[in-house]
Amino acid sequence: MGNASFNQDWYGMQAKVLAQSDDRVVVDYGCKGRGIVKNYNLFEGIQLCFLDFESDESMETQKFNPDIIQITHCQTGRYECEFANHTVSYLPEGYFSVAATEHLPVSFSFPLGKYYGVSLVIDRQALSDGTRRMMQTIPIDLDKIGTTLGLETRWYVSDTPAQLKHLFSELYSAAETEPIGYFKIKAIELLYHMDQLTQINGCDLKYFDKKQIQTTKAIREYLISHLDEKVSLEQLAKEAHLNLSVFHLVFSHIYGDTPYAYLKKYKMNLAAQWLSEDKMKIGDIALELGYSNASKFAKAFQSVYGMLPKDYRKNK
Repeated sequence: MGNASFNQDWYGMQAKVLAQSDDRVVVDYGCKGRGIVKNYNLFEGIQLCFLDFESDESMETQKFNPDIIQITHCQTGRYECEFANHTVSYLPEGYFSVAATEHLPVSFSFPLGKYYGVSLVIDRQALSDGTRRMMQTIPIDLDKIGTTLGLETRWYVSDTPAQLKHLFSELYSAAETEPIGYFKIKAIELLYHMDQLTQINGCDLKYFDKKQIQTTKAIREYLISHLDEKVSLEQLAKEAHLNLSVFHLVFSHIYGDTPYAYLKKYKMNLAAQWLSEDKMKIGDIALELGYSNASKFAKAFQSVYGMLPKDYRKNK
């Protein structure tokens, strides 16, 4: 066994180590579905984690030390965070966030059922003098990082600027291939850019009430379990005591799409799955998904997959 740190408190009791070496530990998070965390120990007090999840479970954040800064980028999927004051916010695909301990979420989940992203975690209490000195020569002030972003009062979220986009994509493509030294260099580069960041770049982060989120998710559940019916969104929102425009706004923040666009993609993904299984007739698939005739269904399918259902089935 190597000595890359595995801190059970950070992952919860359900997590287990899959592989471990001197500078890397791979952890199975122990959630429903898949949850793999690859953790590189870069410097004393600085870690890089790749998160690869396919799960719709909501997970509690474990205990962290009191002085942590976490930089997170979402490559695919969507990251939902609930905070201690019962508000909820989102990190969409292609965005990054910076958070300090007091504004780390109390629980997190992935509304699209998947998430792949990377986090650089700086534990300022665990930084060695050597790490601090090395950073100062660049110069990067690890004590000041994040102070211009107002992290003491909020979670900072921003669309990823070009030079950071480049950096994150290099990290992803190196995930399986490069040795630890490569990640050390990239982490320093990332911290250098973070040090340059100021308040101006932040986007106006929307926080939603947990109750509105739960109601909106319940409506989505209803919609996807009644795909063969014509359902009035207005009616559903009214029954749930939710203003229709609020419902639309909250829905697009959770799922990254309007209800209509989301449902269409959802139906067509299901159709693609059924077409490749080759057990149902195309006309039956159309009915099952609420299309009164096969040609309407074919048109919708083609708009998402670029080919007709029969050709899709043939290709599969």
